Amino acid sequence: MLEKEILNLIQSNREGEYWDFKASYTSNTVNLLHDIICLSNNLENREAYLIIGIADNGYVKGVKDDPNRRNQEQLISFIRGKEFAGERYPHIKLLTITYCDKEIDVIIINPKGYAPYYLSKSYEDNNGKKRIINAGSIYTRTGDKNTDIDKTANPLDTELLWKIHFGLYPSPIEKLKKYLLLPDEWIDNNEGYFYNNSPEYIVCSNSVIEEEQNYEKLIPPFYAYLQTSNNSVYTYYECRYNSTVLFGSQCIALDSGQYLTPVPEFGAISSNCTPYDTLDYRYFIKGSILYNLHFFMYDREVMEQTSARDKFLECILIFETEKEREWFEDYVKDNFYWIKQSIKNNTKKVHSIYHLDDMEKDDIITKIKTMIILKNELEKYRKL
Repeated sequence: MLEKEILNLIQSNREGEYWDFKASYTSNTVNLLHDIICLSNNLENREAYLIIGIADNGYVKGVKDDPNRRNQEQLISFIRGKEFAGERYPHIKLLTITYCDKEIDVIIINPKGYAPYYLSKSYEDNNGKKRIINAGSIYTRTGDKNTDIDKTANPLDTELLWKIHFGLYPSPIEKLKKYLLLPDEWIDNNEGYFYNNSPEYIVCSNSVIEEEQNYEKLIPPFYAYLQTSNNSVYTYYECRYNSTVLFGSQCIALDSGQYLTPVPEFGAISSNCTPYDTLDYRYFIKGSILYNLHFFMYDREVMEQTSARDKFLECILIFETEKEREWFEDYVKDNFYWIKQSIKNNTKKVHSIYHLDDMEKDDIITKIKTMIILKNELEKYRKL
């Protein structure tokens, strides 16, 4: 998995906030230390990569015959031999991969939450042009650029690094968003789920709210009728940080409980000509807590869940951003008449509604057809 990520970064042919290319090992140890410190203090506070053997322009040079090449023990000794403030050293390890039949070294740097890293005693190397890393200077990486060695990070970036250091950034909600995208890192304790690396983050149901709002009396939504079974059960889930509820959502177990998902958000698009004429739709926005909770609840290893989820997503719009949703609504308003005609002409059959009265049948079929056409229109809109 890590090797695949590194290969993707190499093939991107560009540097970024947490990865840097070097054609070869440098003979000047100050330069190497400066690169490692900058990546250790990356503003995403994530694992970073110094990829050696790849030039900035993407040329694959390799390091097999590099006279300045170092192994992992040498790199760790090099870092440990410097006087870092608080005796907190960047955590590094070395990975060697093969790319285009060349050996590429990757120095993997993990901040471990201790950023910012900086020296308590200046370090210089007179091998070639004299360069100095000054004691107390904080370096970081902005975009694909390191802080100049004779300068220090700007005040805002320095402030952010200290917030990271003291656990003030990112906020608990932003951390939750990230953790929900790592479902394999959560542990089921029969009362809910807790995040293995930060057990204060919990996802669990709230039966009190379910009872207060009479969830057992709620009828299945229109998208439940695309499932093998339209039987569905509503629940309420909360995401907590210690005892604080960060987020709560009504959820639904579809296909007789096979597949659990948050209830998607509701949207409505009115005609420019007749405001009372509307198209209702359901949606998620990528990156939102609701969408990430939807991602978290899906167990990819259960075939029945995959089948139920695929049917569910036939009737749900997924937007990249809130702005895309707003633009798409404008597009639908401009093409409202033709979209309504497409919905009317759609021949989708729904076979699990025979027991309902005619009004209920018409309502469900119309909503399903509307979502099918809107999904098609979203694909067309994205190609404009």
